[in-house]
Amino acid sequence: MYTPARIVKAYRASIKVKMYELQVEEFKTPIPGQFVMLWIPRIGEIPLSVAYYHEGRMKLAIARRGKVTTYIHEKLKKGDRVYLRGPYGRGFTLPNSSSEFLVVGGGTGSAPLYYLAKVGVSKGALCDALLGFESEKHLLLIDEFREVCRNVYVVTENGGAGVKGLPTHYLKDLLEEHDYEIVYTCGPEMLLLEVLKICDATGIKVEASLERLMKCAVGVCGACVLDPLGLRVCKDGPVFSSEVLKKISDLGRWWRDFDGRKIKLA
Repeated sequence: MYTPARIVKAYRASIKVKMYELQVEEFKTPIPGQFVMLWIPRIGEIPLSVAYYHEGRMKLAIARRGKVTTYIHEKLKKGDRVYLRGPYGRGFTLPNSSSEFLVVGGGTGSAPLYYLAKVGVSKGALCDALLGFESEKHLLLIDEFREVCRNVYVVTENGGAGVKGLPTHYLKDLLEEHDYEIVYTCGPEMLLLEVLKICDATGIKVEASLERLMKCAVGVCGACVLDPLGLRVCKDGPVFSSEVLKKISDLGRWWRDFDGRKIKLA
């Protein structure tokens, strides 16, 4: 069942991402890490992580990638109506109050981590953010993170903003400097693999959000199944613990297309 939503604000958040703020009525509050399906009649439907939600106001960070997202970027504006279903999936385990936690984001993976940081801090926890982007043109939600987090560390591959390199180049030092209870991560799978490896060596818990192609969002079609456990990203995830992810042979190696066929990741 779809819930109508109205676009109340739309703006460019980075070179590839536009932020859409929606007003939606009678919608269940998403847990950080859950996703929604956004449908545009006669155009198509896409899964999107929730970047923020409060009392009917939802933020969605939409990167221009395919047919539906191109239409959204080029056609949709303030006042237009879209349709949502959800929220779906397993979200992040919220941090304990008075604890310290770290979020490690790569690119658009920073969006659901911002929602998590916002909620976690509101409950009394302390959050640091380690955020990586391709260049200064791709920075996303940095000012918003700085309003919420104790420390925000920005890393770009070309060194155009923050420090040069990848987030994982600086992760070990942060883990040694702080007493984090848990690390949350979202972004490219190779980033997630490296975060898991570094945190596993230091005994710190990790929860990671995966991005896969999803059609039904309710675990029926099987397009997002992970081998060898048969877990469905849309239903059993998209957030998984490090204990589960270490058993997934697909991670960082294979992707499935909309027909369920495996495609080797570059």
